[in-house]
Amino acid sequence: MKRIPPVVAVGLALTILCLGLFVSGPAFIQAISNYAYNSLLRRIHDPPKSNRVAIVDINDASLREYGQWPWPRYLIARLTDRLVEGGAAVIAFDVVFPEEDRTSPRLLEKDINDHLGRNIRLEGIPDDLEDFDQVFAESLAKGKTILGCGMHPCDAPATNVDASADAAYISRLFLRGPAVSVNEFLMQADDITVSHPRLIRASSTAFFNAQVDIDGIVRSNPLVWAFGPNRIYPALALEAVRMYWDADKVSIEYDEQGITRIGIRDLVIPTDKAGRLVVNYRSIQEDAKTGFVSSFPTHPAADILSGRLNASILDGKIVFIGASAIGLKDIKASPLTEYLSGVEVHATMVDNMLCGDMLWKPYWIEGVHAVAIVVMGVFLTILVYHGRSWLSFAVSCIAVAVSMRTSLLLLDKYQLVFVPVWTVLSVLVIYSVLTMIKFWQEELQKKKVRNMFGTMVSQDVLRYLENNPGSFSLTGQRAEATMLFSDVAGFTTISESLAPERLLDLLNRYLSPMTHIIMERNGYVDKYEGDAIMAEWGVPFATDDHATQACLAAIEQMEKLDELREPLYKEFGHRLFVRIGVNTGTVTAGNMGSDKKLQYTVLGDAVNQAARFEPANKDYATRIIIGETTYRGAGDAVETRLLDKIIVKGKTKPIQIYELLCRKGDLEESKAKVARLYEKALALHWDRQWDEALALVEEALGIAPDDGPSTLLRDRIRDYMEHPPGEQWQGEYVRETKD
Repeated sequence: MKRIPPVVAVGLALTILCLGLFVSGPAFIQAISNYAYNSLLRRIHDPPKSNRVAIVDINDASLREYGQWPWPRYLIARLTDRLVEGGAAVIAFDVVFPEEDRTSPRLLEKDINDHLGRNIRLEGIPDDLEDFDQVFAESLAKGKTILGCGMHPCDAPATNVDASADAAYISRLFLRGPAVSVNEFLMQADDITVSHPRLIRASSTAFFNAQVDIDGIVRSNPLVWAFGPNRIYPALALEAVRMYWDADKVSIEYDEQGITRIGIRDLVIPTDKAGRLVVNYRSIQEDAKTGFVSSFPTHPAADILSGRLNASILDGKIVFIGASAIGLKDIKASPLTEYLSGVEVHATMVDNMLCGDMLWKPYWIEGVHAVAIVVMGVFLTILVYHGRSWLSFAVSCIAVAVSMRTSLLLLDKYQLVFVPVWTVLSVLVIYSVLTMIKFWQEELQKKKVRNMFGTMVSQDVLRYLENNPGSFSLTGQRAEATMLFSDVAGFTTISESLAPERLLDLLNRYLSPMTHIIMERNGYVDKYEGDAIMAEWGVPFATDDHATQACLAAIEQMEKLDELREPLYKEFGHRLFVRIGVNTGTVTAGNMGSDKKLQYTVLGDAVNQAARFEPANKDYATRIIIGETTYRGAGDAVETRLLDKIIVKGKTKPIQIYELLCRKGDLEESKAKVARLYEKALALHWDRQWDEALALVEEALGIAPDDGPSTLLRDRIRDYMEHPPGEQWQGEYVRETKD
């Protein structure tokens, strides 16, 4: 069976993943969707259209004029009377009055007698003012009025509720649907707060709850709310429209999935399955005095009460009485503003219903989102796999732009809510991931090519050549570099005693950490020759501290070998000891070889000297020898001792060599004293002061009997005392062999 290409497989998997995330609806993506919806609504919102909605505002100025809230009911009654006399078609209170008015003379007299133990009577009060609740109830009965009630939300349908909480409940809903109760689909309440019974008998009742999303913004609001299994309450806005149109009932149609439609007379109100209406917010203006915003004609309650404003300006309007006063805390947030009086939500919903421009988010829109995700996912997968990069990028950009433009057009012209966040995110995720995978596949192809030609040049040089074409040539280039040669002592004996596979395993166990140290110190591993390593610093990657890095690498290799020695001995039966030579100088670096076979390496006297320093460790029983140039380049970072003047095989000019001991500051005092005694003895022996030199060497050996350089110098001095060197001798030691 033909294998599915990785890009296609991943593209289809991502499409399924995006579809799964869409179904689960993660909160962070919902937050993005909410933000996008806010942005869309800000671009298309209109001013109020019906001219039949107004607000009477209990603002801070009204409280300052008539006192703190709650006001006496006779004051609310006067406000109601003024509105009824002015011709208000419907008066809807975004307020609940659950208790009796304790400022009523009858109750005030009782409270004083009960609480203060005083038997007093309030005289001269007319009978019609004895009970302010009765006064208010009579005012409510004069017109079409609605009192708000508060629903106490719960998560699951409440089966046992206290029906007596609203003994005056009257259903004005006409239900049409299957045998299942429609209450199961609605917002649920297990308790309710309604106005005092005397008040609700004189008016209608509707809930004023506003449902906020997770970010605190009201985007949609329920038109109906279930209280237990048998009662459904209308929203303040829905009841206001019903009364305005003198409709007997509000029809609710539903099926096994939920609400399908809510209607008043010929008006069909689009809702979701839970009976929520998406609020089509209107343009807002800020009140210069209060700082709050409003979309509708808003009049302070104090102006109506005082007569400064003729209530006839509200003739024929649905009037909402609400509060924007800061202390009353009825402040909401909308997609258009962070501060909005809660009554604005109800007023906006009424204006939407009267004008017939309610926003709608049909149940099938979820299917559209799902189809869009699948179609775009499959299309982009095919396009990225077969098409050019620029084409898939252009198509992705066009798809995002078209999705956003389409959603704006649908919202503006058809009031259809289609927020394309899921489509856009799917396009971005699928395109980005598939593009990266395609790029990765192309890189794999390049790697195959590199592997195919990897025998011609080292991988490091190959990568450098890829990034710096033309930097290397067969003629090479001169550069300042530091070379390191290392070799395992007695490796021939080790190789003879181990089977080939065991020997290879031992070598790999040794060479791997040594190589890692070199590379960590920005060195270039030139080649391996059995157990030997050749490495360089300063080429092919130029660095200023190449001598220091090479010395530190040599020290770290010895430290690592000290850790490995016993574990390797236990496993392979041999303890590894290594000698290292390091030297710095001018070399010729480049691709050496022919046009058929190239190897990046270095050539020059400095390289040869480094190679000679490594075996010279045998003479002095040392581990690391560095040249004078390396000492000058790295002396501030390491501890050394001047070891000797030597003439290596094939040379005639003596050079000073140094033993590399440790990092700067890490040298033990005893070893430092031995090094100082040795260096003084070495200088005296160069001046042919044999006795003084020998005394210092003996003192050094007294501290460190196994110090190899001191032992060698002692033997050399004793030999010179019996057979003095010639007159041309200047202290040099001639090394006759390369190894």
